Amino acid sequence: MKKSILIILLPLIISSCASVFIPKRQKITITTNNPESKIFLDKEEIGIGTATKIKIKKEGAHQIVLQTPGYKDTYACLIPTHRPIAYWPLQVLNCGTVIYAATALMLDSYNPKNMSYEKITNFDINDKIVERKAVDKFIEISNIKLDIKDKKKDIVLVNVDWNIDLTNAIKDAEKKQKENAAKADMKEFKKNNKKQKGATLKEDNEIKSEDIIFSENVYKTLKKSGFIDTINRVFSDNNNTLVLEGLVKKVTFYNIVAKKRSGTYQKVKVGLVWYIKNTYGEKIDSVTTEEFSGDFNIYSSYYSNTTKSANDDDNLYSKMFADAIDISYLNLHKTSNLKKFIKQDNNFTISDPVLTLAAPKNSVSEKSDAALASVIVKTPDGHGSGFAITQDGYIITNYHVIAGKIINKPSTIKILTSSGEELEGKIVRYNKYRDLALIKVNKTFEKAFKVTNVKSFKNLQDVYTIGAPKSVELGQSVSVGVISNERKTNNNNLLQLGMSVNGGNSGGPVFDNTGVLHGVIVSKLIGQNTEGVSFAIPGYLIQEFLNIKY
Repeated sequence: MKKSILIILLPLIISSCASVFIPKRQKITITTNNPESKIFLDKEEIGIGTATKIKIKKEGAHQIVLQTPGYKDTYACLIPTHRPIAYWPLQVLNCGTVIYAATALMLDSYNPKNMSYEKITNFDINDKIVERKAVDKFIEISNIKLDIKDKKKDIVLVNVDWNIDLTNAIKDAEKKQKENAAKADMKEFKKNNKKQKGATLKEDNEIKSEDIIFSENVYKTLKKSGFIDTINRVFSDNNNTLVLEGLVKKVTFYNIVAKKRSGTYQKVKVGLVWYIKNTYGEKIDSVTTEEFSGDFNIYSSYYSNTTKSANDDDNLYSKMFADAIDISYLNLHKTSNLKKFIKQDNNFTISDPVLTLAAPKNSVSEKSDAALASVIVKTPDGHGSGFAITQDGYIITNYHVIAGKIINKPSTIKILTSSGEELEGKIVRYNKYRDLALIKVNKTFEKAFKVTNVKSFKNLQDVYTIGAPKSVELGQSVSVGVISNERKTNNNNLLQLGMSVNGGNSGGPVFDNTGVLHGVIVSKLIGQNTEGVSFAIPGYLIQEFLNIKY
């Protein structure tokens, strides 16, 4: 009986000859184009430099990560590309046993050790980190939004058969996917048309998100490369800071399958619109990009030390997404759109000629008069405060109060007076470098603040402001505080105030109990355990900054 069982099993045991005789490991060489590159294979460091020889286990795709000083991490995959030479002669032995030949051939065909890697595989490091130069502006990241208009068309999965010419293989796979999608759309249209007699079904295919997690990832890149000002966090150089905002419009995931299904890896292409803005949120320019991530192996131990967890796939896709956005950001520096705005500005004057105004005959002479000269400045997106400096309707406010969505195209404005009268406001001039604007309304004010170029304030002097903190409903609210000091930093002068103000106070007057104007409210410190620290543009500089005089 035992002999009979052995006779039956012996052909099956020896039938998968390639699986038995071909070794499980293979000697290969991994080369790079940088002598400082550290090479990690499935999270284990295996070498450094331009050539590393290793003996690798043949088990499909392996995750490669290259860490190089001055470059972002490069993600790649090492995959089997061909059968070993011994594979085919060993199939002759498999065919020697007719009963089990098909089973043996199938076992050999899908055994990962029966596929080999290239003896020499090269990985290039190309994505150099862009370091900020002393003449460059700083860069802040506002956020990266998701704006998918049609999830059926703008979130795509493409299956690609691996090829030495992978670029063309991806193009061919994309073309095939689009053709199949078009056929499916037409089929669905005909189906809906038949069901509803010409009416098509409407679905909510949009996906939007105001801020996705990759904003933080770009922030870390900016900080690491010196584009974030980590020193002047209170008095940041707003005149020499650009703001980036990203809008993800399309995402294409690629599932790349190696020959004989011996290995699979993934990559993603992100369609992204970068908006280049100033610190007022005005759009200066935009750049549309489509960037591929590196290669990621979902089954690699790089993403899990022991067993694969339920969150590993999400981790993989997050890493892919972040990698594509990082590459997109680095390539943004190569575009003329960013290059022409990245150099620092040094001239903060305006080109407008001197404007002569009529000095107020009835100027604010005590604190109770101030309300008669104070106004609310309303825009489609919010409001701020302001104050009359002539009795014939010239008003001062902050530029950021009236700033629009596109550079040099301020918002339309309305002026709400202390009596509740609403007036059309015309922007006469502005100096965005100094955050000041001059507005004209068709009104005669009973009282107006007089602007002088004389510095008359004292430290610890009591001062007041009138404005509309948070809401227009709180118009003519009064805050009391003191002048702490005058700060001079980043080409700007600011009065530091010990005073409670809020967003709607921007543009309001800072004055003493005799009605003397000392400043224009411009900002406040925010943050945990920070209260009552605010700032104003010194009043004695208004004439210079706006090139006006009485």
